Amino acid sequence: MKSESAKSWKWDRFAPWLLVLLVLAVYLPGTAQLPLVDRDEPRFATAAREMLERHDWIVPTFNGDYRFDKPALVYWLMHAGYATVGINELGARLPAVACMIALVLLVWQTGRRWFGPRAGFAAGFMLATSLQFFIHGRLAVADMPMVLAVTVACVALAELLLAPSPTLAGAAAANETANAAPGAAARAAGGTAPADSVTPGWSHRLAWWSLWVSLGLGFLGKGPITLAVPALALVLWRWVFWRKPLPWARLQAGRGLVLATAIVAIWGIPALVATHGLFWQKGIGEHVVQRGLEKLNGRTYNPFFYLMTAPMTLFPWVVFAGAAWVAARREWDARRAWLASWLLAPYVIFTAYATQLPHYVLPGFPAFFLLLGAGLTPSGMAALARWARVAMGVFLAVFGLVATVALVLVVRAELPAGLDPLRNAVAGLLVTVGGFLLVASAWWGRRAVVVVLGVLLIGAGAWRMGTGLRAVSPGVTLEPTLRAMLTGTRFLGSRFAEPSIVFYSGAKWTFSDQPEALAAMLAQPGPVAVLVMERECDPLGFFTGRLKWREYPAPSGLSAVAQRQQTVEVFNLGRSRWQTLSVWVRP
Repeated sequence: MKSESAKSWKWDRFAPWLLVLLVLAVYLPGTAQLPLVDRDEPRFATAAREMLERHDWIVPTFNGDYRFDKPALVYWLMHAGYATVGINELGARLPAVACMIALVLLVWQTGRRWFGPRAGFAAGFMLATSLQFFIHGRLAVADMPMVLAVTVACVALAELLLAPSPTLAGAAAANETANAAPGAAARAAGGTAPADSVTPGWSHRLAWWSLWVSLGLGFLGKGPITLAVPALALVLWRWVFWRKPLPWARLQAGRGLVLATAIVAIWGIPALVATHGLFWQKGIGEHVVQRGLEKLNGRTYNPFFYLMTAPMTLFPWVVFAGAAWVAARREWDARRAWLASWLLAPYVIFTAYATQLPHYVLPGFPAFFLLLGAGLTPSGMAALARWARVAMGVFLAVFGLVATVALVLVVRAELPAGLDPLRNAVAGLLVTVGGFLLVASAWWGRRAVVVVLGVLLIGAGAWRMGTGLRAVSPGVTLEPTLRAMLTGTRFLGSRFAEPSIVFYSGAKWTFSDQPEALAAMLAQPGPVAVLVMERECDPLGFFTGRLKWREYPAPSGLSAVAQRQQTVEVFNLGRSRWQTLSVWVRP
């Protein structure tokens, strides 16, 4: 009798369509309504727009100055988004959503071929409904193209190095077969997975081209991390998790590196020439090397940072991590060893990195969900010890209770005048969390109705969160006033320098708190607009009962030559502060 992974699954033919529908249901609601989140999103979105305005495909700029943070691929993708739906939030974010669709389908297809149709669908489904991908899968930043490129490269590496070789004979052939098929490898390692539980893999040609093209494009997406993760994963695989000889010659690394380098050079050489080498000096020297040696923005370093943030980044599926690892060890083979190496590689890299952010380890998450999908089949869940099942249920119940209590408190809270829409945004976030918990809780019994309800709650919560934040966004709120200014108006931000104001105003800004900057601007003829932050408040004071506003005087001499045209109460998401902003105009 065939094992569960080898049985046909009646929904297999619909799996890719169900997964695409899932991504659209989870990632599109609220994506057009959510204002660009300071500070990275508006910088990327504005840089893509400025490249279009200058008809320049090589050098990105923000607010008229060079932007060296990332290579050009993400800006090119945003150009396609702008051409599709216009220069707006959705246009800037469409590339991330498109990459999510491609990533989910790639993970599904890989899990299906390696571990069976149920495992593949589970892996794609869980990836699409995980919190960190829910966040970054809709943001106008460079992470999703990079994660997709790393995933293609890591899958291609496994396909190249584990494919059966018809030229080997005798003991060598037996060893190669053990590395190639999960069933045979599992038997060699004491496992029980059947050899006919997977479908044929990629051809050698497809795997080779996919590997090296994805490495080149990934470098154009977010730099050296695309190369570092697969490289370290190979080291961990060969000398830690699998420790068996591998057919390295199949990689044809010499030719491959030439191909990947040529892809990067198509953009890199013109960029270096146009910026006189600054793209290398700043882009690699400061934004890669310096961030690895020095903590960004005064953040503290914690060697356990990524383990501590895993319950959030992998929420809600982290509750099944232990069960998945036990199942993987029970059927250990070359592919599971590769997934463990791939998952661990970004954790090792960024634990040694001085600047720490939760999403840095995203490139390893597809491996986590492939291991999860392979281990959480119905029989795998049934084989869990009772205490493990109870612990998982308690984890989900506690999170659900906390989210429910928080939702009640938010609905009943009293907020400062003008900031009531923020209540809707927070309520939407909590509804989304509830949707995630419903989806995860339904995994034991495969309750389709509960899963659908959970997905609908995730989408509805995301939409409510987007509309709520939009109503109190500084850039969106001030956009009509700023865009109505006369042609030739010069703009100055005083105590307010969030990049979103550049995107929404469509103008070039000077940001300075120095009186000399204001005096110099007012000394020149022509219209002037000054955006002033007059007061702000830390919302955490709401929970401590010490909600205090800090007042700031207007810049000296401004009231004598300019008039206050608009005053708004907003929530500055970049600083997590409630603020009062005023626009002063000198005609």
